[in-house]
Amino acid sequence: MINRRKVTAPLATLFLLMAASIEPTAGHGRLIEPPSRASAWRYGFSTPPNYNDHELYCGGFNRQWQKNEGKCGECGDAFDVPLPRPHEFGGKWGQGVIVRRYKPGSTITLRVELTASHMGYFEFRICDNVQAKQDCLDKHLMKIVSGTPSIPHPNDLKTRFYPRNGSRIYDMKAELPADLNCGNCVVQWKYIAGNNWGICPDGNGAVGCGPQEEFRACADVSVSDKDGQDNRTPLRPGQKPTPTRAPDSSTEPAAGEEPIEEEPPKGVTYMGPLVAIMSLFLVLCGFAALYIYHYHGGRIKALMRWNREKTQTQRVEPTATAGVAAHRDLEANAPVPPPRTKRISNQIRDIDAQESSVLSGSTKHQSPLDIVSVSRKPSGLD
Repeated sequence: MINRRKVTAPLATLFLLMAASIEPTAGHGRLIEPPSRASAWRYGFSTPPNYNDHELYCGGFNRQWQKNEGKCGECGDAFDVPLPRPHEFGGKWGQGVIVRRYKPGSTITLRVELTASHMGYFEFRICDNVQAKQDCLDKHLMKIVSGTPSIPHPNDLKTRFYPRNGSRIYDMKAELPADLNCGNCVVQWKYIAGNNWGICPDGNGAVGCGPQEEFRACADVSVSDKDGQDNRTPLRPGQKPTPTRAPDSSTEPAAGEEPIEEEPPKGVTYMGPLVAIMSLFLVLCGFAALYIYHYHGGRIKALMRWNREKTQTQRVEPTATAGVAAHRDLEANAPVPPPRTKRISNQIRDIDAQESSVLSGSTKHQSPLDIVSVSRKPSGLD
């Protein structure tokens, strides 16, 4: 009889270890229109490169919520980093380089690239001061006019965009305040993820409630009637420009003109789902192994013991049988000794020439001395 307490205790310990080892998965995303301070170098601006421009998540979930009590730098840096923070004005990437020029009250294009989507929503703010403190940014929360791809919901707020189509590039249209006029404004992108479980304001628990991962980014722009212009949409980082004419092998490019190359086709990426399926399969195999071990371990061990004993018996029996058969073959094939003829000893010297050298039957059992005495008997006595 299996003790269920002994079975339950290891399983409970396993669940606790798995729960303790699970950490919130860090998503990845960047603001690419207007290009953020961390991503401007990708579009030809003379700013320091930041190869981790998709990881401005306030230092990470644990650092933000356990160490900094949910606080975050305005541009995605960890709150406890010394001022000026790297992506704020005066920091390594906060150089105030203008990347876009807009007109007041115009509808601008906003573009975000998510390489690992975790639901949630986007918000966009703008401040007319290059220092861009959060209280200034909160004064101008932009209204989202449209966005693609989009799966609208009746309860969606007009100031938020909800990325419900997974990891991809999202295009949005937003309205600038009509009374905003500044030579060096700062656009802030804020992404509040929604994949963690937490307690909602009504007291119920659900995914998306409670503390969540958070991304932020800042971009330097100008808003003015004087030099405002339509925003230019950057290409995706690493993407080649789409050719305006079909390539012709018979036509040589003009001097100073680069040959036009076709953009390679983009295939569907299956690595993420494949890794998830394999991980789930390994977890299920682990639970199956634990179940079999605890509930059917005795039977399996008995079967293995029986199989081992049977194998050993099969190895011993052929050896004994082979030894007996070999012994019988030796007895059957033993050589037959040749017939032997008894001869008189070479010590007998005086044998009568007329006497046969072959012993008769009556003398068959006589000793050589008797034979000698007989042979020396005088012939006259006969």
